[in-house]
Amino acid sequence: MSTQQDLTTDSAPRRASEPAPERASQRGPGGRWWALAVCVVTAAYSVVPYLLEPRFYQRGDTAAQFAPTWFRLGELVHEGQWPVWLDPTSWAGGNYVAEGLFGTYNPLNVLVWLGVSLGPDLAVSTLVVKATVMVALALGSYLLAREYQAAPWAAATVAVALPFSGFTLFWDAGSWPSGLMAFAYAPWVWVTLRRTLRGAGNPLLAFVVGVLAVTHGNPYGTLAVVVIGAALVCEAAVSRAWRGLARVLGVGLCIAAFLPLVYLPLLASADLAVRSTGALFENSGKLRPAAADLLGLSSPTLVPPIRAITGPMQVPATYLAWFVLPLLPWLRYRALAGRWREFTGLGLVAGLYLAMALGPSKLWLFRWPLRVVEYFYLAVLVALAVAMSQGLATSHRKARVAGSAALVLMTSYLTWAQDPATLRRTALGAAALLVLTALLLAAHLLVRRNLAVAAVAVAGVGAVLVLQVGVFGENASSRVWHVPSDVAALQDDFADLEGRTMQFADLKPLQKKGRLEALEAAWDDYLPGSMYHPAGVEAVNNYTGMGFLPFTKYFCMEYDGLTQPCGYRNLWRAQGGGMPSMADLMKLETVVVQPRIAKGVQPTPGWVEESRTKDRIVLHREGEPPWPDSELSWASNGVRVRDATTVDALHQRVEVDAEDGGRLVFAMLGWPGWEAELDGRTLPVGHGRTGLLTVTLPPGSVGEVELSYRPPGLTVGVASAAGGTLLALLLGLVPWLGRRRPGGAGYDLRDDRQVDTPASH
Repeated sequence: MSTQQDLTTDSAPRRASEPAPERASQRGPGGRWWALAVCVVTAAYSVVPYLLEPRFYQRGDTAAQFAPTWFRLGELVHEGQWPVWLDPTSWAGGNYVAEGLFGTYNPLNVLVWLGVSLGPDLAVSTLVVKATVMVALALGSYLLAREYQAAPWAAATVAVALPFSGFTLFWDAGSWPSGLMAFAYAPWVWVTLRRTLRGAGNPLLAFVVGVLAVTHGNPYGTLAVVVIGAALVCEAAVSRAWRGLARVLGVGLCIAAFLPLVYLPLLASADLAVRSTGALFENSGKLRPAAADLLGLSSPTLVPPIRAITGPMQVPATYLAWFVLPLLPWLRYRALAGRWREFTGLGLVAGLYLAMALGPSKLWLFRWPLRVVEYFYLAVLVALAVAMSQGLATSHRKARVAGSAALVLMTSYLTWAQDPATLRRTALGAAALLVLTALLLAAHLLVRRNLAVAAVAVAGVGAVLVLQVGVFGENASSRVWHVPSDVAALQDDFADLEGRTMQFADLKPLQKKGRLEALEAAWDDYLPGSMYHPAGVEAVNNYTGMGFLPFTKYFCMEYDGLTQPCGYRNLWRAQGGGMPSMADLMKLETVVVQPRIAKGVQPTPGWVEESRTKDRIVLHREGEPPWPDSELSWASNGVRVRDATTVDALHQRVEVDAEDGGRLVFAMLGWPGWEAELDGRTLPVGHGRTGLLTVTLPPGSVGEVELSYRPPGLTVGVASAAGGTLLALLLGLVPWLGRRRPGGAGYDLRDDRQVDTPASH
């Protein structure tokens, strides 16, 4: 007798002549070889876009934010800083723990940072990272389909297709690697939680995977844990698997215990962030698909009429896999009719994500609903794999062939109707779809082997991939940067920028007008986003998904570090209360500015023009700033500073004598989490109108001021995470102890009836 019965165990006995369905938990050599094939093929296919378009994976945020920031985070870890909460020298882009996007506490992210920081070329490093994540996504999808008892060949077919679906390939892999990583966790969360529900997997493994998904920091990963967990709870309730339900709820509670650690810093800093503005729910139409757009999920060249980042969508963002629609007439739906209970969770995940994908453009933290269409597609492909596993039908061949042909013609017509001017592109996609469908049906009807069907389907994924990259190239719907990627060359080119540097350049016109040659030439003098990190320059300008409103508004600074002329004028203005200009308060040593922005603006005394060309002016400070060993930049009248030192990146020490009180200003941003003490007394910490950190000294302040940073809610977060971990360990011990107990009992997970288990099993 099996130690664990399936979640869908029926009270009626199975006829002896009926073959038992293949169990998802079986791990025969065949399954392992299929899993290996999934990994190898996915890895090979993921290199294709890079070979055809070397900048394919360097669009949008990847180029300006993720690749250079991964490099910087890797450097900080090498220097012994982990967890990396805050990098004050990165200014508005340095609050990593509050932004959450880089997954401060996720150990797998740390491996990414270290790998990128050691790589000589950012483009190659990001290719390796993204290819690895795409392989993990495919393997997790394979295991998830197997969990729902899909045959290995069918599971492998859909698993290879998913990473190369439209949104996942062109948007997540091309531009948004944090979203790609969050999505890659989803099938692993799903399969481990469902095995926990069935009693086939240790709850501790589901806990570890869930915590990795949550600590990755991307809210869509956390959303996946919630949606999948809720769906499986419903599945357990429908199946009356009460013990399994309790296990899933217990694991979910343990995973939820990590939410304060990850998200309390974000909540504490939200009022200072750019994205705190606007309505809680709104519909701008941006990256929001319509239901009709999803009808093109098998069309390689259908570009849906969706508003994207830079204008209309220009890639097949709602494409899923070429074989989905053509296979529909050949599936044995009746064979699945008796398994509705075990598909409850699958159906709920699909339904919930479909509703969100068709929802408004912004739902609280979740904006641009096209981002969740891939989660809906994951459920669709798992369901397809299960249906394919029943064996493709062979009866009524003419009617089924006609059905496939009609679906191919329908999706081709919709592709043409969407943009009649692209007739050649439509014809190319339709021809590819027609040929591949014919080959697939030939493999099924003539060869009559599932292996042949899988081979054609998977080969077709590669063929469509080549076609799509050849036709569409890079994702032109996402921002273009074309920044240099050679780390050594970057460091040589910008070696003249010494000390703390601030750049004033507006290159958006070149970007928006698509003047790529001029844009690439501009990177000889300026860098966007966080690209100064790999260049070895301590730059104020950095990419930030949060922003720090007082600071970025004062400098007319965009999220990507580029600025308007008003920012340069404000740099040299003296601040109130006897304070000097912001250039001095920030302790800048180098300023780089476009000549047209510098026109008519006079720097303050103490700054000299180091060099000038028609494209760039470089200014340097004469002499050292005050308190060169500290970030302290100004002290009010009556405050005598005896000594000021930087203890470490998040700790400043200032020895003061201020009998009448006063104020200190530091060349850092006043993020929530900074705390100051003087002889055990807490001092008020805040920020001025420009965002610089200030410490208020009450009368009688004599001694050492200790200024240090800890993320808001750290104590609560650590305590909660520790409690969740302890409970998870206890949950993990229960099945282990049960297996070790002689004559232990197994459970029918449908109704929790205890069944005998041979002690020797």
